[in-house]
Amino acid sequence: MTKREIDIWDVLFWLGMAVLIAYIIAKLVGLINTPEWITNLLPLMTLAFVIGVFYQKVLGFMNKMYTRTDYLKKNLDDVSSQMNSISSKLLEHDKKLFAVEKQQEILSKLQTIKRK
Repeated sequence: MTKREIDIWDVLFWLGMAVLIAYIIAKLVGLINTPEWITNLLPLMTLAFVIGVFYQKVLGFMNKMYTRTDYLKKNLDDVSSQMNSISSKLLEHDKKLFAVEKQQEILSKLQTIKRK
């Protein structure tokens, strides 16, 4: 099993979710008695925090994907140029082989004429 790297954004996301869940449970049980504006504000602030962390996580993922696709594009261009080089060399070898076969054909015709 591969070991997953722990990112700071993962820790912040789960920390934010834990604070939100702990607050909601404490509020439902009656351990926290706060004014109504704090009751509405704290979950909204935590949600905004979690959304910010999620946004950072998505940006990191997109940057990683951009780096990988850029690497693949570069290597694909290298492979394409190598294939063009190989193709031109094969074409050159085909021309030489055709010329050699043509010479062999002419030599075999000359030998048959000399035998007669």
